Amino acid sequence: MFSFPTTWEFASLVCKLFLYFGAASIAGGSLCLWLYSDGSRRMVERNLLYIMLGSLLGFQAVIANFLIQIGLVNDDGLIAMFDWTMASLLLDTALGDMSVARLLGFGIAFVASLRLLRTTRQLTRGPGQTFYRLQMLVYSLALLLLAFSFRVGGHNSVLPLTSQVAITIHFMAFALWIGSLYPLLMSSGSDDLASLQLTMKRFGDGAIAIVVALLAAGSLMLWELLDSWQEFITSAYGIALLIKFSLVLAILGVAAINRLVLVPRLNREANAGKLRTSIRQEMGLAIAILMTTSYLSTIIGPVDH
Repeated sequence: MFSFPTTWEFASLVCKLFLYFGAASIAGGSLCLWLYSDGSRRMVERNLLYIMLGSLLGFQAVIANFLIQIGLVNDDGLIAMFDWTMASLLLDTALGDMSVARLLGFGIAFVASLRLLRTTRQLTRGPGQTFYRLQMLVYSLALLLLAFSFRVGGHNSVLPLTSQVAITIHFMAFALWIGSLYPLLMSSGSDDLASLQLTMKRFGDGAIAIVVALLAAGSLMLWELLDSWQEFITSAYGIALLIKFSLVLAILGVAAINRLVLVPRLNREANAGKLRTSIRQEMGLAIAILMTTSYLSTIIGPVDH
């Protein structure tokens, strides 16, 4: 039932995975920089480096994926990736529009991170409110371009507008959540446990809205993608979705333990260590979810799309 990817498909899957990582770093990194940073120059620099590296990875993944699609069409070895005649033709398709939007998004985020990082290193203390407003404005623009790209390419392009919007919201909500995990892991090494507890509590409260958007958009998306619930057990796409749901339930369970058990007890270094371990577990589950999502969007698709 499941198909093993060809070499070209596997390469495209890896690019899609790196694309997701890049988008998540921008979404989660900018969110934590804005709302969940302690304001120190050191933490601001770490977040900016995280966003910058993620943007660079995503930018390269978009270029590599476009070349891979050329090779996939020509199917004539690696040299087929550099067929510029085919490249010009694909630039006039939805793939070209999608790639350009993503390159612009990642490019803006990378240049902004580099610029903001240089500005931060010239400061003698943490940046002020103008800095945070500027970074949110720029990163929001980058994320809007990335969100737009999910509407114009792949299986999504043939879906109704409501489904395209739902898929976009679903991914961006998940990107905000999982992209925040690494910055939170860095913050969890703080010796100020009271401040750390407050930060984690604020993130947990904000994550409730993210999870609601994630589940609502996901439900609407499934309503359009599947003709019947039987497809969960009769199609490869449905079974892959079930695997993804299981992983999402697992990561929600770990997040709930963090919010309801570990954070309230965050008054000793031993409990801080448990929290760091739990966040690493969330990150591991997030990677598994992204791998499953990459497989769903690259190798297989809904039965009727």
